[in-house]
Amino acid sequence: MEQFIQEGPRQLLEAVAAVKQLPPLSSSPVDAMLLGMGGSALGGGLVEMLRMKQGAAWRWQVVRDYRLPFAPHPDTRVFALSYSGNTEEVLEALSNAHRSGGHYLTVSCGGQLQQVAVELQIPWLEVPPKPADFQPRFALYFMFGVLHEVLVRDGLLESECDLTVLANQLLAADLSAAGKRVADFLGDRIPVIYTDTMYAAGVARTWRIKFNENSKIPALAGALPEINHNELIAFAPEFADRFAFLLLPDPDGHPKIANRFELFGRLMEQYGYPVMTMPLAGHDCVDKALTSLLLADWVSFHVAQGRGVDPVSIPAIQDFKSLL
Repeated sequence: MEQFIQEGPRQLLEAVAAVKQLPPLSSSPVDAMLLGMGGSALGGGLVEMLRMKQGAAWRWQVVRDYRLPFAPHPDTRVFALSYSGNTEEVLEALSNAHRSGGHYLTVSCGGQLQQVAVELQIPWLEVPPKPADFQPRFALYFMFGVLHEVLVRDGLLESECDLTVLANQLLAADLSAAGKRVADFLGDRIPVIYTDTMYAAGVARTWRIKFNENSKIPALAGALPEINHNELIAFAPEFADRFAFLLLPDPDGHPKIANRFELFGRLMEQYGYPVMTMPLAGHDCVDKALTSLLLADWVSFHVAQGRGVDPVSIPAIQDFKSLL
């Protein structure tokens, strides 16, 4: 897994190159939809972050189901992402969506999704070849890179950063030692990760999933100010030996949210909970998000090492798939 973490940002370069191969559209999309499950859909939260940052009015829907919440129309950009190409929810949702028209793009390593793309005569991008034990969640950079570059090219998103520059910056970052310090801080407690609302889906949720899949431990994730109105009450002093808080505030966020982070951390410490505050760092929201998620990889890796578990394998998921 160490190599997967170190080389992960290189996928942004691969995504930029891949999108350049796509033919131009006959008309401009007015909204967008992502069909995806698990690790293949993680980039959808980062798109939501960008929409909130830019105040975008167009509709964005991440469909993690067999069913569609609404039918796309001829000017909807529809992404179908499946690392393996065999994700049954994505295949069924794509079949249902395609009846309504739209601008389609499929992304996979091959599999049935590639075959369907050929049959439907819609564009397909191949995930660059990876080692046999590579897992879909490790392809976050490529999947997000494709989403970002296509939505910018479609005119739905404004470009916040140059992914080529960011890739080289992240490749040069050495966050393993910092990850080890956070892992040591957590010990055997359940991590609770909080960001502000803009980063909830793309950062806090993905931190949680990295702990789930890499470290094989439960984790909680949420956002301020919402958790101050409900979830806060659950952390009574008698549970202080079970949980540890990782607070990820945005230094450029709303000043009232910054105050809430400070007061929340102070209150939890009074209740006896360990609290570590790690402000998001970077030149823009994409830089902040991906830098934080790179750190999350190292933290979850070191937690897995401390627990003596394989951070790559997913035995419970494989067991469930065999039951299906």
